[in-house]
Amino acid sequence: MTDSAIESSDPTLTTKMTPSTIESPESQVSQLLRLPTEMEVKIFTFLDGESLIATGSTCKQLNTLIRDSEECWKSVCLPILLSSLPRDIPVSSAPYKSYRDLYLSLRTFAWFTPGIWHGNRDLLGSLYVSRYNHVTGHLEAHEVFCVHDRSAMLPYREWSLSPSVFVQDFQPRIERSLTAVIKFSPRTEYGKNNEIPQPRSPRGMTTTFFHAAAILPERIVYPQMNLWPPQLIPADDRTRNESPTGFRGHVLHRMDASTNLFRLRRWISFTNADSHGVIMGERVETISRLRQDLWTQDPEFPYRGVWIGDYESHGGEFVLFHQPTKNRLEAIKLTGDPNVPRAEYSFVVDDLSHTERVCVEREWPGARVVAAQGHTAALNFTNNAFSPTQLILISDDLVAHYWINLSRIKIFRRVNIEDLMRGGMGL
Repeated sequence: MTDSAIESSDPTLTTKMTPSTIESPESQVSQLLRLPTEMEVKIFTFLDGESLIATGSTCKQLNTLIRDSEECWKSVCLPILLSSLPRDIPVSSAPYKSYRDLYLSLRTFAWFTPGIWHGNRDLLGSLYVSRYNHVTGHLEAHEVFCVHDRSAMLPYREWSLSPSVFVQDFQPRIERSLTAVIKFSPRTEYGKNNEIPQPRSPRGMTTTFFHAAAILPERIVYPQMNLWPPQLIPADDRTRNESPTGFRGHVLHRMDASTNLFRLRRWISFTNADSHGVIMGERVETISRLRQDLWTQDPEFPYRGVWIGDYESHGGEFVLFHQPTKNRLEAIKLTGDPNVPRAEYSFVVDDLSHTERVCVEREWPGARVVAAQGHTAALNFTNNAFSPTQLILISDDLVAHYWINLSRIKIFRRVNIEDLMRGGMGL
């Protein structure tokens, strides 16, 4: 080879390689590293936490840039903070020194983002709200309940359109469990069988958290499979709802775990005079994330969301108003009662666009009335059947369900999920 030209060893190539065509070490540097620092940081703000860590491991220069850039880490933490912080609390990394510290401290549980979760407890079901606690710096979940003080209620009043039908006042409130049911902190560690001990309840209930694995869609071979959530409720992941071993060893590796499912094992333990522990009443509850699109109101699907309904002696219950199409409404119980349990229809409207009449009565003037089918059952969900009812569409946040055969009108109110996740009352 000469200095003037380097001929290709491939005789089929007619071009010649000159020294100027050979890449210098400088030309081999990534184009990303040639960008201004401000532009690099801007690009990195579009990455999630794990992608930031992976990018920082590629070279010393990027590692230093990403490690020291609060803007990058703030963009990772912001969705969690904005979903959880009360509106009067400014956004900050406190009680952590930096946004990077915040993410790395809770990195193992970063999947446990603010949201709504529903469980399969017995016939009654359960509802949980997960959020970031800006005071403690923990990720937490509280169970939420509908409280309806009937002693403070107004009595039944006659419906002005038909005095033989009674309307019941319904002014519920939402309360949380006194202590967090689930708490993840920087010190949280997995214990035996990959289960995590959780705060002991005031009533002496011991709880452990453990992951659940999603069943592959192709393995759901028949509609009657015992799954949670059942196929009636749209979900990204489903899991088996029964286990002869109490789900011990169900998830051997955390990489197999679903980020939309988990389980709680609960039991009561006693210590007798001889200091021998006695465990009683162990049960496992499977809990699923309620997809955000199911509780987010949309102009095209104005009734979509989580609502609270009045079920008389059973109290208030949480109901998912699901609109699979623009004109169909399915009210599915998230919490239930011994007659019609959780994860069953409460009522169904086949055609929201078909107006049976427009209200002229003084209670709800101008409200549209559509035909519905109400779901009733005897104890333990026996002899369940649908009967004709009507739904009075008072507003996008308030409806009334007229049970024709019972001569009763029941009120449903929308739950403000975003307010609930911020620590508000949700109503």
